[in-house]
Amino acid sequence: MYSSGSKGEGESAPSAVDGGVFPELARYGVCCCVGSGGRYIVLFWGCLCVLRYNTVRTSIRQMSSDSINAIITDELNEARAVLAALERQEQELFDQLRRVHFARQAQRTKMEELARQFPRPPISRLPNELLLRIFKLLLGAATLEDGMRTSDLQLSWKQGLAGVSRHWRDVILNSPCLWTTIMVTPVCKAASIKVHLQRSSQFTLDVEVCSWDHPGREDALKDLFVILVPHAHRWRSFAIRDNVRETYIYAVLDELQQLSFPLLTRVSLSNVPISPPEELAPKPVFFRQGTCHRLKYLNLVGDFTDAASFQIPLSVTTVSLDFRFDLIEEEQHWIPDLFKSFSCLQLTSLTVAGYISNYHLPPNSIQLPLLEKFVCNLSHAKALVQAIVTPSLSHMECRHPGSWGESPKNIFTGLESKFTGVHCLALSELYSMFQNWDSTETKDICLAFPNIRHLILGNGDAELMLHPDVATHWQYLESLTIHSDAKDTSGLLDRLLPWLKRRCDLSQPVIRVRFKGPMNGRAISSLYGALHGVCTLEWSGVVYHPEVVICGTADDQPWLELLEVSGPFPSFTCHPRSVMSVRSTRAEYVRGCRNREPS
Repeated sequence: MYSSGSKGEGESAPSAVDGGVFPELARYGVCCCVGSGGRYIVLFWGCLCVLRYNTVRTSIRQMSSDSINAIITDELNEARAVLAALERQEQELFDQLRRVHFARQAQRTKMEELARQFPRPPISRLPNELLLRIFKLLLGAATLEDGMRTSDLQLSWKQGLAGVSRHWRDVILNSPCLWTTIMVTPVCKAASIKVHLQRSSQFTLDVEVCSWDHPGREDALKDLFVILVPHAHRWRSFAIRDNVRETYIYAVLDELQQLSFPLLTRVSLSNVPISPPEELAPKPVFFRQGTCHRLKYLNLVGDFTDAASFQIPLSVTTVSLDFRFDLIEEEQHWIPDLFKSFSCLQLTSLTVAGYISNYHLPPNSIQLPLLEKFVCNLSHAKALVQAIVTPSLSHMECRHPGSWGESPKNIFTGLESKFTGVHCLALSELYSMFQNWDSTETKDICLAFPNIRHLILGNGDAELMLHPDVATHWQYLESLTIHSDAKDTSGLLDRLLPWLKRRCDLSQPVIRVRFKGPMNGRAISSLYGALHGVCTLEWSGVVYHPEVVICGTADDQPWLELLEVSGPFPSFTCHPRSVMSVRSTRAEYVRGCRNREPS
């Protein structure tokens, strides 16, 4: 349909489709024209078509949403079904695993019960305490056999023992007492020290410096002490052995200057000068008051030149001094002051050794009321022996009891009021110093020590001390120990047998005579044949070949038979009524046991 207008004949009216007036109507083929009057004519049919199109499109959209919801719902239901099936399968697997676990536990228990029915070897039945003692002995033997004395070697021994069984491994790793000894040596590694510090837990430590005899390794020694110094509060003992060079000693002492040792109880220093030159190291920290409150044992070995500048801590109860070399007279002025300083201590044990002379002490000038043991190995002991006052002394040892040619009469005469409480006396190396010994010297010793119960004599000293003229003394004597390695015992028997018979004639108690040291079977046979009726005999630490067998005779009296049989272990047969007991370095034979009958 068209509408005419006022335009000219050559001009046509613009279409609604062309003009874009009603694009929706033009899409469905509705023609709209603008008349000459400027009005639009819209057909009613076009409007109806547009309305119908919108309605149809809305319906299509609504129908598509419902379909999608239905599809999603179906997939969700299917997923839920699969999940439920998986959960049921999971529960079934858990139940099966639980049943397997219970079955495994029951089987393990059954195996352990069956294993316990087997007889355990004796080594596995040892209590942990006894097993631990065995381990300590093994490690101690390893340390003695190790010339370098290295903690690394001890560690390898522990690793070897731990590999024997799980039980041994647990005992070693869980026993801090096996890890408390730390030896600082050139071959010692920092890792080894750290292992000992860790496994020793909070137990006290024993630190030992040894084998530093090659120069130029001071820095390595200091690096090891950097690890040890933070644990100084745990140190129980500290030792510097005699195979350590002086430069290393100063390096160690320099590292310890600013420390305190609240638990330190033992100190042993070898070759440590008490007063070193000023340009070297300061004095040992252990001689300062207040740094070692619990120090009890002090051992000093070296070439002392001056001791006036140090004081032994008042807590010390055991002192051991070894003057290694003879001092010239100008260097001995401080020795009397050192000995007198002992009166300020509560000493219970004192050991003095070495070579000193020309020192003077007033008699009875050193009061040691608590001293129980005194060991005097000085080359000139007269002044010191006469100066000490020891009412509690019960054990005394003397070696080199005087200078060359100095008679014990000058040392012990008039001292019976001092040593009446001494019950154990040990004398050694008298024979090497006195060529004209007679009963007078022996009598002086008997009067100085009238209440001896146990007498110990060195090799050859019995021939000097056991004089028949002094057999009336020492009526309380219980045992006589003779250190002897002689193959020919005739000289010993010439003195010992008359002395023992004289005691028997005086109705004095029968004593026990013990021989210690290497002695062959012929010497044992000779001694036993001569002495078995007048004393009780005992051999200790004897190394002998060939074997000696103690057999019984028809009258039940023991006798000796020599068997020419070589072997590493001696063999004894003791008659049940024999009073003889024998102890070897490798085995101990109990009195009364019968290992072999006489042939």
